[in-house]
Amino acid sequence: MGEQELYIGDTNHLTMKTSYTVTMTDKISIHKGGKKPAELDITITADFEKVPKEYHNTFIQMLSARYGGTVNVYDNTEPFAVTSKPKKWWQLWK
Repeated sequence: MGEQELYIGDTNHLTMKTSYTVTMTDKISIHKGGKKPAELDITITADFEKVPKEYHNTFIQMLSARYGGTVNVYDNTEPFAVTSKPKKWWQLWK
């Protein structure tokens, strides 16, 4: 890690250390019928200190793809239910 000392005046110095910590924050909420939503705050922290710099961008993209998505579920009693029936081959032009 790098370290830098800055002069801030009147014989005072500020020592700053380089950090390779990446923090992602998100919030999950459940909305049900006009009531106040139930919310859950999420924080994911990754330490990039031991990862070579040429891979930082790739890992950021992987983190975003894995944990940064958005899913809207409007009926949480059956969140993955199929909402529309597929058309038969003779109904395709309707």
